[in-house]
Amino acid sequence: MSVVSHLQIRLDEYDSRIRTFIPAYEQLLAAAAAALRALPTSSPRLVDLGTGTGALAACCLRTLPRASVTAIDEDAAILDMARERLGAIGAVASFVQASFLDAALPSCDAVVASLALHHVRTTTRKLQLYRDCAAALAPGGLLVSADCCPSADPALAALERDAWRAHMRQSYSEEEIDGYFAAWAQEDVYMPLASELGLLREAGFMPEVVWRNGAFAVIAARA
Repeated sequence: MSVVSHLQIRLDEYDSRIRTFIPAYEQLLAAAAAALRALPTSSPRLVDLGTGTGALAACCLRTLPRASVTAIDEDAAILDMARERLGAIGAVASFVQASFLDAALPSCDAVVASLALHHVRTTTRKLQLYRDCAAALAPGGLLVSADCCPSADPALAALERDAWRAHMRQSYSEEEIDGYFAAWAQEDVYMPLASELGLLREAGFMPEVVWRNGAFAVIAARA
């Protein structure tokens, strides 16, 4: 499914509309990029899974200007937007049109993803992805994921969902919000934070939560 059909927006609206969907979107990206300062090199090779318009990749490259990035996305149109964005800042970047679940991950110092890994629908497949990431990473490398990771406790998760809806209510009616959540539920799987951390440990990582805002979190996991 393309970004346009999944989010029910026009492609040229993506960068503005994503902020109406995701609370503290800028802070989410900034926290993910900032975690890369924990890498043992200032010129890391990055792989961005489901790069979208390249917003996270650009944020990472502003944080570490000597980094290079391989951007992977199966949506050709949105990958062109990432190519334009990263080209405008003079990034050292390569682009792969493929699902990040199918692409061979190149050797790298960090794997990053923002609002992408919730498209992996099963625990088994996500565990394999994490193992693939661990195999691609250099010693001391990081997997950094910024995503929706709700609480396992149902009451806390309900509060987080209420806060998410309150953010969206600034831009949309209740009926529109219901429609968006119903559409996203057809493809997205929001794994509880505790489950994500457990899978990462099983895959050989040492994960830490470096940022949290309601249902959204940034996890940095050391290989």
